[in-house]
Amino acid sequence: MEDQRVSPPELPLERQVTVVATLGTVVAAVTGQHRDVRRRVSPKFLHAALGRFTQSLREILDHGDVTSLGHRGVPSLGQALAAFDPTTPEASWDHVRAVATAWWTLVAALEERWKRLAWEAAELVVICEHTDPARARDPQDKATYRGTAWHNLVATVRWSMVTLDWEKEQEEEVASAGATRDAQEAAATSKEEVATSEAMGEAVVARVDTRRGHWAEAALEPLKRLVEACDRAVAFTRNVEFYLWEVKFILKWGEQTSRDVREDLEAKVAELEQLWNASARLFRNYLLGVLELIDSILLNPYGGPGGPGGPGGPGSRAVTKLCEKAIENIPKLLRGQ
Repeated sequence: MEDQRVSPPELPLERQVTVVATLGTVVAAVTGQHRDVRRRVSPKFLHAALGRFTQSLREILDHGDVTSLGHRGVPSLGQALAAFDPTTPEASWDHVRAVATAWWTLVAALEERWKRLAWEAAELVVICEHTDPARARDPQDKATYRGTAWHNLVATVRWSMVTLDWEKEQEEEVASAGATRDAQEAAATSKEEVATSEAMGEAVVARVDTRRGHWAEAALEPLKRLVEACDRAVAFTRNVEFYLWEVKFILKWGEQTSRDVREDLEAKVAELEQLWNASARLFRNYLLGVLELIDSILLNPYGGPGGPGGPGGPGSRAVTKLCEKAIENIPKLLRGQ
């Protein structure tokens, strides 16, 4: 297995913050008061999808610290080593192996959840591209991302089933306009009134298309960055996997009765648990509050506890400041503070 650690150790945690900050940028792009009133109208499905995404991200980041994992059947490797009995080294070694295996399963599941989260973001990218076909056909745009992890993921998503709920919203609005038009036609007494009614229906369709183009254009680039951010955030689980691989190697080839081997093993486990606990504190002390603010903006896009959304709005500025503060304090989190 190649060395997949990211140096410096702060970087995997910074990438988690980047995912949250980028989500805030996406939400700002599709909420809040804009100078052009039409741009602030985005489909209800998009707000709902971003709300679900926020909840999924919250569950992934809330993986708990090392101590709390013991209640879920994943004991601390450090505690397993501390309980090492020199009189029965093989039994103690077997116990540590069993705990390491439980960690492998836990981390592998967490990595898959990060990948699914990137997939969810990629689905929204595909929807926006479909809604903004001129941008999707831009050869320069395609060339920029071709061959990247983002490009490969989104290319795969394009062939999957994606429910375009915005079509339903358009149909509902057009149907509403049609009902109004029918009522007017029934009451019309001249061809001129009928012609006016038909023109009104066509205007509604044109207005919906314009709205779709505006919000799709605003959301597309931030969503692309969100896919990339989720893809890069997997570095956290890969760091932990590398430490586990080193533990596995020592358990397999190390001399069971050697004190030096046990000390080396303890050092690797300490690094693993330090990173894991720092991530748990990062969520609890900083990112949880940011995600709650993002939720507030989605629920009250044009005003509420977090202030209006939109680029440069109070809510958006608060998200940015909190994420900057989180990154600034990562070194302290790694020191256990």
